[in-house]
Amino acid sequence: RELFSGKTATSFAPDAPMSRAMLMTVLSRLDGVDAAGGSAYETGMAWAVAQGISDGRDPDSHVTREQFVTMLYRYAGSPAATDRELHFSDAEEISGYARKAVCWAEKTGILSGFEDGRAAPKGKTTRAQAAAMLDRYVRFLNQL
Repeated sequence: RELFSGKTATSFAPDAPMSRAMLMTVLSRLDGVDAAGGSAYETGMAWAVAQGISDGRDPDSHVTREQFVTMLYRYAGSPAATDRELHFSDAEEISGYARKAVCWAEKTGILSGFEDGRAAPKGKTTRAQAAAMLDRYVRFLNQL
């Protein structure tokens, strides 16, 4: 889908953290916005702010897992989500603003925890994790 660019011409850098600007750009590309070229981040951020997906603040900061899921949830149109019990061992660490988004993402299979049962909501989202969650999101959409 050409949503991501490599860190270099020959490296994807899967373990590198994803920034908020990167995520806004990837979501804009998923929506069909031409975010190519030198101003890709500016285009993606402007689109995300206009769509209500992000407030555009701190674009260079690392996107946490709960922020990632919340932005994806908003991109999906904030579908109905019940504030149900989460099965992550660190569920109490999820911020109030992100709870419905995390519930939705867990229910749809977009967000899976780590082997130790944690969701790590405040942890940095790596590029590999972002790619995996976006892949699961697209697969979820194809089931509708």
